[in-house]
Amino acid sequence: MFSIVLLLGMAGAVSGCSDDDEPTSSLHADLQATLDDAVARGVTPGVALVVSSRNGQSWSGAAGLSDVERKLPMSAQDSFRAGSILKTLVATAVLQSVERNVLALDDTLTERLPASVTAHIANAESITLAMLLGHRSGIPEWVTDETNQAIVADPEHVWTLDEILGIVEAQPPTFAPGASYGYSNTNYVLLGEILSAAEGRSWREVVRERVIARAGLSHTTLPEPGDTDCAASCARGYVPFDDELMDFTAVDPSMAGASGGHALVTTAFDLTTFWKQLRAGALFERADTLDAMLSFQPAPEPESRLVGYGLGVMQLESQGTVAVGHLGTTAGYQSFMLYVPATDRYVTGFTNVMGDLAAVLVPILDRASRP
Repeated sequence: MFSIVLLLGMAGAVSGCSDDDEPTSSLHADLQATLDDAVARGVTPGVALVVSSRNGQSWSGAAGLSDVERKLPMSAQDSFRAGSILKTLVATAVLQSVERNVLALDDTLTERLPASVTAHIANAESITLAMLLGHRSGIPEWVTDETNQAIVADPEHVWTLDEILGIVEAQPPTFAPGASYGYSNTNYVLLGEILSAAEGRSWREVVRERVIARAGLSHTTLPEPGDTDCAASCARGYVPFDDELMDFTAVDPSMAGASGGHALVTTAFDLTTFWKQLRAGALFERADTLDAMLSFQPAPEPESRLVGYGLGVMQLESQGTVAVGHLGTTAGYQSFMLYVPATDRYVTGFTNVMGDLAAVLVPILDRASRP
């Protein structure tokens, strides 16, 4: 959407504990050098990274600034807005409801939402929860260039479902339900509405209780619409405009609903904890639920290195390295929560700018995939 135009060369680092069963001095030095290089090249004002190795110990590193105006150094402990990584948490809550027989993956939109909602969605009677979870519904993307301009003009605007549905209704379906893959934030906005209706309370309440609290994510929050405050330790988030960095930390959390945006405030350490617990099956009652979540179907997106999408989980491939998890982008932040099977490592982190995430993530994954 935007390009990086401001070069910032100041860098700093925070390192964590060591791993005695592998040549960590080289690994950690290489990872820190990658972070420093990203800042020195002006890719991002700041970057933070947590890598958790096979023995359960973690290394953390950071470079650059969390607050450009106040010249505060970035820390791996800093909070940030995690964007679409929220989709994995929402998918987890939906699948928990499936386990409880409150929902079913073959339920359709018309079976789960009122006509006042489904009348705005073409083919609503044929679109299932599984299609929404896997971005195979064909429902158009509600985040358009016009939407982005509106967010820039009024970051604190509280978005309503009617506004989102109006944008969707004005566009034709991308494809017939189930016929292909097409990433659309609208899918998860609707999943939030379905979860709220099925559970009789806000989807935020459900995710807070059954995912965030259950996983023990003590530095993760889901602020309500109208609450633009970030945590005290929150890194500022920037978007480049005309050779300047504009601060977009305070965009309203309603902006993308249950699809992400500014809705989820978290840390790299909490995302590592969540992803470990989820992959271990600790958030589900049955092993086949996790198996379904991680059953990837083709989802080719060369620009983002995406090759497959399950139920709220991405499968990426970069220079021969396979990673699974999710990426997140929102105004001012880009983030990642990944597991690298080749080395049994978890890799989580973020940059505090909307820019070229691949310039940071590709070399990290390349190094994390080697001993």
